Amino acid sequence: MSGLMKIAFWVTVAGQIALLVAFIAVKENVLRTGTSVVLQTVPVDPRSLLQVDYAILDYEIAELPGAAANNRQGDTIYVELEGNDDIWWAYNYTQIKPEPGRVFIKGIVNSRGRLDFGIGTYFIPEGTGHIIQRSRDVKVRVAVSSGGTAVIEELLVDGVPFDSSLSPIQPAVQPVREAPTGVAPPREPERKPQQGA
Repeated sequence: MSGLMKIAFWVTVAGQIALLVAFIAVKENVLRTGTSVVLQTVPVDPRSLLQVDYAILDYEIAELPGAAANNRQGDTIYVELEGNDDIWWAYNYTQIKPEPGRVFIKGIVNSRGRLDFGIGTYFIPEGTGHIIQRSRDVKVRVAVSSGGTAVIEELLVDGVPFDSSLSPIQPAVQPVREAPTGVAPPREPERKPQQGA
């Protein structure tokens, strides 16, 4: 490889690393400084609910109301939110960015005519998806930045924070470990006869 090719390669690698670090830094900043809101999910097609290790999520606020439903795919819509600790709801849909101090989330109209907020997938450890599939109610706690960027904080499944560690059923009794092949099991110590018996 020539010197120029090596330089181009390392510049490309450094650029990709810088983009990744910037992406992570933005997400961390939103989690640290954003407003925490709880959004209600809506049922999705069970066949697409679990894609490998991700749960597919859709939200009540993603449905555009009558007047806003005429927006085209790719349009940016700001959803102004109101709520409390239990649930937040949409009270206004607008193409104009809300004034500072208001809580809002930025969405893009997708091919289905619904809003995509960038929080439509949630990583779940393998073997834990059935918890979400069998639940009666799924809400999502989201951090929203002052610019409307959203990052998932946690899933609330039937009112409880999703804890994948509780999913796989652990055996009540630990299995007895067998001695490795070719190694004799340890002998029990010999008992010495008691004197004076």
